[in-house]
Amino acid sequence: MASKQIRLNTQSIIREKLPEISGKYANIVMQSGEVFFIKISGADNDFLEGSDMRLSQIKLHLADITEIILDIPA
Repeated sequence: MASKQIRLNTQSIIREKLPEISGKYANIVMQSGEVFFIKISGADNDFLEGSDMRLSQIKLHLADITEIILDIPA
């Protein structure tokens, strides 16, 4: 099955699309170079919340996020 990548790479686009990406798996690229693969569970104006593959809860500050990458079916 083919998939397509959606790349959210500006703070305004990330904030705009947050309700749509809730509940989906995504790669989160941080300004420090770290990359997290999480299932997004929610977000507010300052933080993105989710869980990783070990079901550990993760809370990331939106200002530290460089890019969110999603794979969706084409």
